[in-house]
Amino acid sequence: MNKNQELALRSHDIITGLGNKEVPEFELLTEIGNMVKLALNIRGLPIIPYDTLKMAAHHFLDIPTYMCKGIVENLAEIEFVKITSEGKTIKAILPNVPFYEDIYEGVGEFAHTKQANETEQLAVTILKKLTASPISSSTIYELGAEKRLVERNLFLGKQGNYIIDKRSRGKDILLSPVYFSENADLFSDLVAKSGAKTVQKILTLIKKAQGIPLHIIEQRKEISGVKLTDSEISLLKSLAHDSIIKPPSIKTSHAGENYFLFTPKPGDARLSPTKREIYERAMALVSAVRQGQYLPKQYAIRSPYAILRKLKNDYEIGANTEALEQYKQLTVLRVGKLVPTPTGWYKFKLIVTEENIEAVGLALDLVSIGEGQGLEVDDQMRLAISQGQTYVESLISASKLKERENVALSEEHQEEVDNIFIGGV
Repeated sequence: MNKNQELALRSHDIITGLGNKEVPEFELLTEIGNMVKLALNIRGLPIIPYDTLKMAAHHFLDIPTYMCKGIVENLAEIEFVKITSEGKTIKAILPNVPFYEDIYEGVGEFAHTKQANETEQLAVTILKKLTASPISSSTIYELGAEKRLVERNLFLGKQGNYIIDKRSRGKDILLSPVYFSENADLFSDLVAKSGAKTVQKILTLIKKAQGIPLHIIEQRKEISGVKLTDSEISLLKSLAHDSIIKPPSIKTSHAGENYFLFTPKPGDARLSPTKREIYERAMALVSAVRQGQYLPKQYAIRSPYAILRKLKNDYEIGANTEALEQYKQLTVLRVGKLVPTPTGWYKFKLIVTEENIEAVGLALDLVSIGEGQGLEVDDQMRLAISQGQTYVESLISASKLKERENVALSEEHQEEVDNIFIGGV
């Protein structure tokens, strides 16, 4: 990921974490984060009346109506939308948003033409560190920034729900619920015990081999050719057995019960509520093909990616002798069904729904790039837009009015404001 993409991605994470809170220092981050947020959620939609978009963005994405026009015009500048206007009034937009990697690249290039302030730059740097692993809070002060800026950023992060502080084994551990949303106490304990670098190493290796069976790691003492020490394997087992990662499992007559390891499930800023069940199905799909790759009874799957690609294209996987046990859990999750063949084997057929097709796509992402794409998209917003302005108005009228919250100014800035209004300076 290049610098432009990093800025756009972290801005989105921060602004999503903040919700309806406004931070006086976050000017560019707010602009960029909301551009990404809106682009992600309108990608692929037909022409949208502007009034409908404005209300839906406010209701679902916490984008203030007074900001919407500027965001839309920014997206038009980078050719992510086409605007239909009457004079200076925007009447409708036609989304022309590219694929996910290009969203961050395009918005990041736009941001590169502007200058982030010191607080914003440090916010991005801190969150970037916290995406890989929770860390000791003392290391944040080693980034070279002034202490007051570090402390201000920690305050903003905690207020904005994208940084939390945990005390473990006499150490203060920082982690981001954006990337470590569950079992924060257990993660903090592991970092305090084993060190952030060790935890980061393990999580990075798992990301490169999503769905790898724990048994295979214990047996080979490596992941993707990288050797692991006994203490690192012990740490990895703690991640699984203490339910920090909550690995899926598959039980077969020939290999017993095995656990398939994944990196932690993303938090709310990275995984919208409408995507949670789809993500569970995607992990189950990856686990099923990893079972066939690493723990076959007779014939191993050579390419999990090819198997999942066939499922995406043909909605089925060829019959084999091990399909009944290998794909059984997917039938429980309503991802597909097992159909007997005249040979006595079983063929796995996808239940063709939008959710299951999306789950297969996420499974392909997990296998090929180590993470899912489009997890942030709110399907409820997209549905609301497709239903039109009257439907969105009815949703808004049935909800409580949203109130903007302001995060308090720093002491330094508060003093400057007081001087202006009290002393006329």
